[in-house]
Amino acid sequence: MIKKSRISVYLLMSFLLFLTVSGTYVNNSLALDISESSSYYDAIADTLFEQEPTNPTQILRYRMLAENPNLMEDQQSVKQSVILAEEDVGNPKSFYIIESFLVSPYTYVLEPATMLAKGANCYIYVLDDVIDSYGESSATSKAVLWKNEFENKIYPNDILYFGSPDGNLGDIDGDAHVTVLLASFDGGVAGYFDMRNEVDTFNSNKREMVYVDYLATYGVLAHEFQHLIHYNYDVNERWWLDEGCAEYAKFLSGYDVSDNLTAFARDYFAHYPDDSLLYWNYMSEGGRDVRIDYGSAYTFIFYLAEKYGINAIKNLVSQTSVGAGSIEDALSTVGVTIDFNDLFLNWATALYVDDTSFGGGLFGFDNLDMSMDYDLVTTYPVTKVNRLNRYYGIYAAKLDSPLDKMMLETASTSGKYLGISIAIHDLSGWTVEKSVQIGSITEFINGTIIDEAYLITSVMDASTPYVSANAQFTVGTAYEVDYSLAAGEPLFVDSHTFSYDGGSWDFSLTNVVISDENDTEITDGSGVEVYAQFRYEGSSIVYESISMNYSIPLDWYLELSLQSFDEDNYDLYVIASSTSQYGRELIDAITIAHLLTVDEPEVSLNEDSTGLYVNVNASYTQIGGWETFTANVQTMILLYDKNGDTVDSFTIDYNDVTNEWGIGYVDLSTVEGEHFVKVSFRYADRTVRSPESVHFIAEGEPTSDPNTGFLDFSPWFIVIIAMFAISMPIILKKHKK
Repeated sequence: MIKKSRISVYLLMSFLLFLTVSGTYVNNSLALDISESSSYYDAIADTLFEQEPTNPTQILRYRMLAENPNLMEDQQSVKQSVILAEEDVGNPKSFYIIESFLVSPYTYVLEPATMLAKGANCYIYVLDDVIDSYGESSATSKAVLWKNEFENKIYPNDILYFGSPDGNLGDIDGDAHVTVLLASFDGGVAGYFDMRNEVDTFNSNKREMVYVDYLATYGVLAHEFQHLIHYNYDVNERWWLDEGCAEYAKFLSGYDVSDNLTAFARDYFAHYPDDSLLYWNYMSEGGRDVRIDYGSAYTFIFYLAEKYGINAIKNLVSQTSVGAGSIEDALSTVGVTIDFNDLFLNWATALYVDDTSFGGGLFGFDNLDMSMDYDLVTTYPVTKVNRLNRYYGIYAAKLDSPLDKMMLETASTSGKYLGISIAIHDLSGWTVEKSVQIGSITEFINGTIIDEAYLITSVMDASTPYVSANAQFTVGTAYEVDYSLAAGEPLFVDSHTFSYDGGSWDFSLTNVVISDENDTEITDGSGVEVYAQFRYEGSSIVYESISMNYSIPLDWYLELSLQSFDEDNYDLYVIASSTSQYGRELIDAITIAHLLTVDEPEVSLNEDSTGLYVNVNASYTQIGGWETFTANVQTMILLYDKNGDTVDSFTIDYNDVTNEWGIGYVDLSTVEGEHFVKVSFRYADRTVRSPESVHFIAEGEPTSDPNTGFLDFSPWFIVIIAMFAISMPIILKKHKK
């Protein structure tokens, strides 16, 4: 019996050795990656501490990421279950808290505190040192005031607009109460949220909680509570959105605002509108700092809430997509389809025009009155040189009593798009025209007794902008744009003939007659250039402008194939312009669709019917797009049983050398019976599947779990087997003795 037990022990030790060796190998590789990421996140936290030490919430975010580099990618597994009992007034409790905000990295200390007030949704704890300083009676009265503000205003308003403090991650302590710890902070810190408390780790209080300075305003608690809520839905949200929501939380409860404006919006953003909305300028570049960013982000969230309602903001917080894309996603959930560029221009225009009586109310605020800085223009013609335009910042010129008919021309913007909003106020009231174009741009200002107008511009991307989490700490790229305004006269499109065959992509626009305000027809000798302009449908973004030709029988005309155009819906305009004339007219809408065709796969079995060769072929009709298509398409061979249920899937790649997908191999060793395959192509958010192949009979050997084969272990298993084979005779020989 003893010999058998010892042999069993040796076997177990050998197996454990295998697991240990192989596990060490994997963990060492992982440790290398984590170490590199940790250093990077620590460096960001160090820089943020140097630039803006009074905002520990975001510094703590990066310290936490340094310890858990995969936290953003693995958000759903962050929470642990740490069920705690409900606590009562008078309860003593020690909390991990940052010792000083003047030293980085922060040091945590465990400090005693006492609960002095309790509400249906909160515990108000006060550090014992603070109680000693102010007296128990005074501290208790103060705690009750904090409790009342939280229960009556902050909690109901924040959860109404931003969601539950448990978010998608769940309640870490099994207690619905939010802990508010009143303390005394150095370094000018008024309060903070530490995501560490949401994770079962060292120096964690393992509860939903925020820290507030005993002498801070209630707005600090509203602000930090929003951070707690936002984190529990989206660890990785960009700062301008997270901080914008946190500032808006102050407004919701009436804290730290005057005429609904925060000091940052009124005293900083209003005077520096060129600061990029999408970046968080902790580096204080270009004379700018984060106080401007707080103000711009606040007004943007204010605009979203006013125009699209509570659910738009709540859905924005709960989206795990980030930045501008998350705003588009959130608005789509409330039935609003708008690209971010248009939304940005609407917001920027509303800051200056501030009139909700036209345009569906999109160009003004109901409850906000901003007084924004602008470039004043009073004489015409005029040229403005090197006007500062930051990437998704705002440049604005106010035109005082401009001419009723004027030409606006801008120079090219270094390969970037320029978003333009022209707001005109005349006898008919306000009108707004927007566009997003690239290159040299011409627009026309036309009104009847115009008393004022605004020219608002911003450097943009062609589509939804994306700023990575680690690139957001700057002021935004600066561009210098030249503008000229001169007298002009309107041109009109009197007639046209339009034809488009979506099956062949043949497009023609002929017999376009252009005339001036005196009904004089414009020919190619008139010094006027005529373009067919394609804009994304319902958007201000110009996809392409193509010069038209002129002939006597066809007038202005254009004939071409649209097969090389991107697949989308477009609005077709005719644009006519000269040095003193300009006109634009919407002609029609066009839907351009390209054909992705996947052929029926050809199949052949190997000799023992345990393997299948699949011949894959597809065609894509967009000219010039084949190389991009083959490089980015996701191709799968899908294996089905006779009932049409998916059994397995196999990837297959395009061969650039042979210029074909060739033959894919499907392993049938673990399936038997009647089967068939399809081929799936996914490209540009479209998935097209082939018809099913001819049916075939597989003769493999099914297994209940084909992925548990013991011999599929790593090469370390072979090493252990060899060690075991060598050692066993020695072990047995010793036992015989």
